Amino acid sequence: MGEVLDVIAGALRFQAAAYLSSEAIGPLSRIGLGIALLAGLSQAVGQAFILFVNQVRPLRFAISLVVEALLFLSGFLVWATSTWLVAWLVFGARVPVLVLIRALGIAHAPQLLAFLGALPYLGVPILTLLSLWTAIGFVVGVIAVTDLSVWAAFGSLVVGWWLTNALQRTAGQPVMNLGRALLDRAAGVPLINDGQRLERMLRSGQLGSGPTTLKPFDRSPRR
Repeated sequence: MGEVLDVIAGALRFQAAAYLSSEAIGPLSRIGLGIALLAGLSQAVGQAFILFVNQVRPLRFAISLVVEALLFLSGFLVWATSTWLVAWLVFGARVPVLVLIRALGIAHAPQLLAFLGALPYLGVPILTLLSLWTAIGFVVGVIAVTDLSVWAAFGSLVVGWWLTNALQRTAGQPVMNLGRALLDRAAGVPLINDGQRLERMLRSGQLGSGPTTLKPFDRSPRR
């Protein structure tokens, strides 16, 4: 456990050694996926207001958070794999895909604090800071495990992100719809996260209107 905490602390300080040590056997070999999963759970907790508004029951509330974290992890794996393909095919980085996935997962360490986004007034500035912190960590992680230049690492990440979003808007639509359906099933009602509709619901007191009036919400990645 101490070694895992050391890796997280090193990633928060942008230390290249934190990403290299993740190649060890044992728990450290899976730490990237673990951090990404916990980051997804933290983000889900920070956005749990949506579940409150829809009056999701306690058990389903907990299940919904877990489902959101798993959906986040699946999206992360697609993006990390796309980034690896770009780094390999475009920039000639010869690194196993699992090594890059671990590095990008570890770079999610700042997102372990994403639950703070639920704080009133301070939530948005905190999330902005965490996003910048994480983005720098992505670049540091890619450079650490591939020896690419700063611009090549940044280009791999951006193009990988673009490919992921393009895939989700085309061939990946059935998978995206399945994810929304799974989350709605976990919550017990079709959820909504449209800001204007949520505001109208709060002002009118019509919370948790039921599955016949609410539509599934858009859960496209925010990277």
